Amino acid sequence: AIQTQNTNNKTTPLAITIMSPPEISVIAAAAAKKKRKRKQQRSKPNPLVRPPKITAAQTSKPKPNNDTNNNTTNNKKKKKKPNFSSTTESLTLIKAYHTLNKRLEQNARDETITNEDERARKAETIRQEQLALGGIEKYQQASMYGAKSSKFVCAHWVEPLLREHIVVVPSSSSKGTGAGAAISRTTTATKRRPRILDVGAIDNQYLQYGWMDAVPIDLNAQHKSVVEADFFDYATAHIQKNEGHGPATAALFDAVVLSLVLNFQGDPRKRGDMLALAADDRLLRAGGLVFVALPSASLDNSRYCDEEYLVQICDSLGLTVVERKRSAKLALLAFQQSRSSGFQAYHVASKTFQYPKEISRQAPRSGKDRNNFAVMLRNSTR
Repeated sequence: AIQTQNTNNKTTPLAITIMSPPEISVIAAAAAKKKRKRKQQRSKPNPLVRPPKITAAQTSKPKPNNDTNNNTTNNKKKKKKPNFSSTTESLTLIKAYHTLNKRLEQNARDETITNEDERARKAETIRQEQLALGGIEKYQQASMYGAKSSKFVCAHWVEPLLREHIVVVPSSSSKGTGAGAAISRTTTATKRRPRILDVGAIDNQYLQYGWMDAVPIDLNAQHKSVVEADFFDYATAHIQKNEGHGPATAALFDAVVLSLVLNFQGDPRKRGDMLALAADDRLLRAGGLVFVALPSASLDNSRYCDEEYLVQICDSLGLTVVERKRSAKLALLAFQQSRSSGFQAYHVASKTFQYPKEISRQAPRSGKDRNNFAVMLRNSTR
């Protein structure tokens, strides 16, 4: 106790509590924290524009606003859940859908079926199986999922080859060298921008290149930059439009890209017809390029078609191979149309294909677990 004198000259004892060292440390830490906070508040600059005071009414939960420009909450995009848990799952669906496509084609040309009602019933059954998988929409979602998972971008393969092989007469007024000068020479000499027809496109991969124009098409377009069209309908209509026009006046393409579309087509004959349309000089400009991308297994593991056989078929269409590339999953082949070939197989009047030389599928290769991918050139009737 400490003796203290009061105003009446009397002393009274005062009790003092003795604290333990841990308690002293806690109090000291709290005091230091308050001191730092006061110091920070003194050093904080005043805002140039003070925020408005929030009233009690404003603290209540606001009603949803349909105007996304004024509602910051609505501006936040919700992250969509992926449609597939893995690439394996998406590839399984793609394979199953391809198998059903082949069954549809086989049913359409099955000569043992004499009753057309029976053929129609079988076709409807197969289509119902496709719908059970999710239909064409689910198939394309699987393709898009696989494309995002893959490092392969078709445009990155196509663009350098266009620069290298497309036939352009340099302009004498062009100045400089390098990529920029090449672009200038191309657009100046031809008085137009090179045009690419991208078949089976997910989106327009060629927007990143300012020196060319692309027309991406797909049977069931999933992106606003893609034209919804069937390649057979689009190509034959284009050929009919250019029928009788010379190359100087016809609206032709400098390249046709068939990336992972031949394998989607279930009929080997229609695969050949697709290549024939791509090579037709009423669609493809003289000296133009045709790009074909296929799963490696379509050629390496097929009973009826290897890479050399496909090159032989394309050669009969006036297409000369200019590049071959391989990876574990993809086979990439680029062809150039001979300037003097003038190839035409599609007859506009009869709407049939007539080939100078019919080519059947390759003799079967031995080995287990092979697929039935094949390409054929066969004359057709109405």
